[in-house]
Amino acid sequence: MHILALAEQSNIMKRFLILLLLFLTVLSMCSTRQVAAQEKDERLLPILMYHSVLESKQGTYYISPQALEDDLSELKKRGYRSVTLHEVQCYLRGDGALPEKPVLITFDDGHYNNYYYAMEILKKQGFSAVLNVIGSFSEYSSTHEKDHPEYSHLTWDEIGILARSGVFEIGNHSYNMHAYKPRFGITRKKSESEEEYEKALREDTLRLEQTLLQKSSVRPISYAYPFGAYSKESERILRDLGYDTIFTCYEKVNRLIKGDSAKLSRLYRINRDGTLGTKEFMDLHDL
Repeated sequence: MHILALAEQSNIMKRFLILLLLFLTVLSMCSTRQVAAQEKDERLLPILMYHSVLESKQGTYYISPQALEDDLSELKKRGYRSVTLHEVQCYLRGDGALPEKPVLITFDDGHYNNYYYAMEILKKQGFSAVLNVIGSFSEYSSTHEKDHPEYSHLTWDEIGILARSGVFEIGNHSYNMHAYKPRFGITRKKSESEEEYEKALREDTLRLEQTLLQKSSVRPISYAYPFGAYSKESERILRDLGYDTIFTCYEKVNRLIKGDSAKLSRLYRINRDGTLGTKEFMDLHDL
């Protein structure tokens, strides 16, 4: 009887140890999940999209130099810190870090007034920006009418100067597809085959890339869709060309998770409507 009792006690002890081991394993898994959740690195990133900076005009795509300065000052008051696109790229590829409240500034179309007015304001306020240029516009200003804030676009030489200023990074905004006709931006024409469309988009994108390299000594680090129009087809073609960072015009704040590089292909931007005051604009978009 004594031997049987000892055997029973041994079995009970074994069952107890097994249950204890299971309990500790589950506890460890839960703890690991909690730590992982706590360590998950996320940031909300508003990307503001500016166009023309002018004293003489006000509108959806125009903002005065004073309004631009007011915007940057207000962003700093609200706790935002300027980041470069390179920093955002590194973060989403799993490297580097971003401040708690990052903000990215972009300018579309490559207006000369971005150089004439915006650069000094950005410098003064400690901000950087991405400048998305249109090749055909810059070619015209380089060979015809240049250096007029009201209507000129940046010349190839000026783009190079801005790229080396430490203030601007350069993006591709198409060479000659920023137009409503014969297609809307880079979208496919109804009459085009898949092969014809891919050829047209590839040639246009590479034309600006190669021209920037030859005439400005700059390689664009991103692509901005003209008018924000895009498709799965265009995404694939641009990725094949090496553009993993693409700006849309979808007006929403970006939620970034460190290491989530797929997010780079659809970065949302909020257009800075010049008909609104600084605080009105920022409150409207919960900035």
